[in-house]
Formats: sequence, structure tokens, C-alpha cells
Amino acid sequence: MELKLKPNLSEPIAAEMTARVTQEQSKVFEFIADNFHENYQRWMTDVVELEPLDGVPLRKGSRVRQVRVENEEPITSTFEVIELEKYDRFSFQGIDMPYRQIYRIEASGPTESSITFRFELLEVELFMRPFVKLLRSAISEGVEATVLTLTDLIESTA
Repeated sequence: MELKLKPNLSEPIAAEMTARVTQEQSKVFEFIADNFHENYQRWMTDVVELEPLDGVPLRKGSRVRQVRVENEEPITSTFEVIELEKYDRFSFQGIDMPYRQIYRIEASGPTESSITFRFELLEVELFMRPFVKLLRSAISEGVEATVLTLTDLIESTA
């Protein structure tokens, strides 16, 4: 019997949350995607620097460099916009780090929308696999905090 292992690959770890806001779909999309370069640091408070490498407005294929502070250490990464469907969906994926962020906006009424935020850690390195439960918990908490901050910001700009 032969045992085959994929030493550097793992199942993604993902968390998702949906919340409603009293704001029309187009305005929510404008806040999240159209003005991403101005607003992202407001809801992702660990991001201390953001630089659109291909200019603004962002479009599918645009690259953005960010600097986050994690455990008092700056971490630089670059991501690429992989979806930009007007008023509906905005997502990007790390180029040099294995993550994806997805934002979906749906109209719930003329002046109400729902926002779904999904974060995916696409790979977990072998040495981190014993900590998958902790990673899953941290990602879930991060997604919840992000959605609460984002919805508060959108509501306060209404």
C-alpha cells in the first residue's frame, strides 16, 4: 500500500458573515469597491498603508500593496482584484500570500442592502496545521469584527 501526501497543500479555512445595512446597494458598493482605496483602512484597522499599484479606480486585474501590523510587526503583501461586478461583487486575492476576500452586496429593498463578507485562507503550511482550530476561530472573529465595523461605517455615512 502506498501513502501519498501533499506536504504543502491543505483545505482552505474560511469564514463568512452577512449583515444588513440601511443604505441602497449602489451606495454600499461605492463605499466598498469604488472608493476602496480611501475606505479600506477604515474597516481594516490593522492596515496602516495602502497603495493602488495600477492607479484608481480599481478594476479587475488591479494590484494593490498593503502594509498590515500584526503582533507589532509590519507585514507587506500585494493582492489583485479578481472580481469587480458593479453593485454586486468585489473580491481580491493575495499574490504573495494565500488569502482571498470576497464582498457581496444584495439589495434587500429600495434603501436596504445586505453585505456578505467572506475571508479565505487558501493554504495552511504544514507547521501550522496543528493550529487549524485556532486559525479557524481567529478568522471567524476577524470576519465578525470586520463586518460590524464595515456596517457601522456605512450606516454612519448614510
